[in-house]
Amino acid sequence: MSQIDKLQLCSSVFENMFSLKYIHFYFPPFIGKQRNKKLHADQVGDVFLPDELRLLCWEYYPFRSLSSSFNPKNLIVLKLPYGDMEQLWNEDDHQDLINLRKIVLSNCKNLRKIPNLLGAVNLEILCFNGCNSLVELPGFSDLASLKTVQLHGCYNLKKFPELPNDVSFLDLAETGIEEVPNSIEHVAGLETLLLAKSKINNVSCNISKLECLRYLDFSHCLVAEFPEILRRPERPEIQELILPYSLPPYFPLPGRRKFPIVHVPPKSLKFKRLEYLKMDHCESLKLLSELPPYLRYLDAHGCKSLEKVSFTDRNRDLYELYSFYGKDEFFMIFSDCFSLNQDSIKNIEGNAMQKIESLVKKWECKYDYGPKSLFCCFPGSEISASKFEYQRMNSSLKLKITPNEFSGSRVLSFAICLVVDLTHCHKYNRDLRGICEYQLTAFDGCYEKFECEWGYKLDFELHRKYMGDHVLILFSDKLIKKDDDYVEASFEFYIKKCYYKGDAEVDDIKVKKCGVHVYYVAENYKGPISPYTMQM
Repeated sequence: MSQIDKLQLCSSVFENMFSLKYIHFYFPPFIGKQRNKKLHADQVGDVFLPDELRLLCWEYYPFRSLSSSFNPKNLIVLKLPYGDMEQLWNEDDHQDLINLRKIVLSNCKNLRKIPNLLGAVNLEILCFNGCNSLVELPGFSDLASLKTVQLHGCYNLKKFPELPNDVSFLDLAETGIEEVPNSIEHVAGLETLLLAKSKINNVSCNISKLECLRYLDFSHCLVAEFPEILRRPERPEIQELILPYSLPPYFPLPGRRKFPIVHVPPKSLKFKRLEYLKMDHCESLKLLSELPPYLRYLDAHGCKSLEKVSFTDRNRDLYELYSFYGKDEFFMIFSDCFSLNQDSIKNIEGNAMQKIESLVKKWECKYDYGPKSLFCCFPGSEISASKFEYQRMNSSLKLKITPNEFSGSRVLSFAICLVVDLTHCHKYNRDLRGICEYQLTAFDGCYEKFECEWGYKLDFELHRKYMGDHVLILFSDKLIKKDDDYVEASFEFYIKKCYYKGDAEVDDIKVKKCGVHVYYVAENYKGPISPYTMQM
């Protein structure tokens, strides 16, 4: 439609096209200001459509509804974005929707209600993004094939939708919905849930039962507590175990073969696959409780009331973290969370170090060969002495390498901790990079120089403001080196702007303190993670 002038359409324009299967009026992507209505309706409220239609895609659809004479029995795709649609069809009209797979009515500003879609048993995608007059939804729970529901920007919607079990993608960002109900646990196939800038203030703890959930976004919401993980009901303590097989001679028991066993508390239910949790700018948030330790992206920037952060048992879930395949890049953002108590700071530091330990072991065991990194940020001006044994003021540090106590060769790995003032970092327009230059010197005086960089990981966005000193914990697989009889390591740290042609020079962000922790790992170890395989 970017190539045509405005046209007036009469209601009978398709009337004699009985074999017409495809109607597609569209603008190419990224057309910008040229995107506007080109096909205009006459005074009639709808347009005749042939029943053979399989695909009806019409941007800026100029009519108020589909024709009452249209039978959508063959329709597979219905896309009418930016249209003047007020309703799809009359609620009383029974429609044959057996073949319908996709409905997209995004940015139909006049659409107030969606009709009953019970006949659309093969429907897979529903998109009503930007339909800000929409106030009511039918139940979708009987649409067993439905996978994607998008309602972003429907800010007059107040009620959480009724959904079938296998919906995998649900976008409710910028809606008027205030509660994630207990029934969320029944949407067992849900992988992505987006609620950013919605009115959500209450989240059922049943959300933790969603074992397929990978991506969860509550940013800019009014939620005060991210729910504590529910625990399975305690079973009565087991007193005996009946064995159907014979016991060895050194375990004599008369009569039935039974022995007492120790009751082990059940593991807490938790987000089995959650990788991405976005909670930034939740200014009422006070508690983030029992988070899964293997989160790949956790953003809580600007949660000014956040006091308590905890993770599920570190030792119990260490193997899950270790065996979690995929992209090994971790982000933990707690910038401007000035209410965090000291226990929470320790929990965040501990989880960051746990992740680094896991990455080191995965690298050494050659579980996979992808990039490995960690970026963790929280308010503070002190580096933990128990976690970073080598510390110094300013941006440089030198340390002695501990002699090799293993029988064979070993690998050196370094975790970095910096204290920096982030007050002015937003002025750098996300073009910041952290740099670690380090030198390893051998017993004979020979040395090697290396460089490690964190570029886009310093996610200092323009719309975010930062105040004061923050602690950064950093790691990269470029900080893992085979030990060639090294006796000394020296480090220099910088945080610089990325310069482009014509850019004016600005001062680097000053590194106030620096710290390093050294991992000494036996080479070619392929067993599970254990403190006995790693010198600390």
